[in-house]
Amino acid sequence: MNSYKAVIVDDEINNILILKHFIERYCLNVEVVGEASTTSGTISVINEIMPDILFLDIRLNGEEVFEVLDQIKIEKAQVIFVTSHDEYALKAIKYNAIDYILKPIVIEELIISINKAVKKIEQQNYFDFTTGSSINKIQKEISKNKEYIAVASMDKIELIKTNDIMYVSSDSKYATFHLINGKEYVSNKNLIFYENILDSAVFFRIHKSFIISIKYTSRIIKKDGSYCELVNGAFLPIAKRKQDQFNRFLKIKE
Repeated sequence: MNSYKAVIVDDEINNILILKHFIERYCLNVEVVGEASTTSGTISVINEIMPDILFLDIRLNGEEVFEVLDQIKIEKAQVIFVTSHDEYALKAIKYNAIDYILKPIVIEELIISINKAVKKIEQQNYFDFTTGSSINKIQKEISKNKEYIAVASMDKIELIKTNDIMYVSSDSKYATFHLINGKEYVSNKNLIFYENILDSAVFFRIHKSFIISIKYTSRIIKKDGSYCELVNGAFLPIAKRKQDQFNRFLKIKE
């Protein structure tokens, strides 16, 4: 079993001890090799150790830890924010956080977050601090192989396999991803954003409110309007203005 180095950053020693205890007890493949409680101390320990996983509190003695991320030399790491401040979730997304855990820590949530971090490390699918600080750039980096898509919500980023996406719906402001296993993920981005990112050879926007995956479309119904029937039995309307373009899309698939 591979072992991964972790650093915990928090300005309260009790919080460091609690998190370290949970990690040592429930995540045997993660070793806490460094701790810090100030911004200057954080920069030093990270640059020295070059950890695989960073557990970061948001505020350190009145300063924001984001200032640290702007200064560290490390290029590749999995970042998990562990904090009692929920108002920084959107800003955390800009720094490529793999998760955002609110205190008091729920052990199950911590284990899930660490497992996600380890999976990314093992897949060598790192987030790179040097690629930029917006979700658009994060998504661009992830989408190079089109295997995953980053779905940013208010408090976290979910990495979803594109092969698992059955369709995406929208209420004009937010997009909801509907997966083949029945799970749903709501994004704070709209449908247009994902229309420009998803593989145009597989996904098609049939309506202002729907993008479908042709993989999970079982048939097209042309009665009382046009509809796509998906493998789960859902019926999604095809907008009239989209019908000719959709027909051309389907011919490509034949």
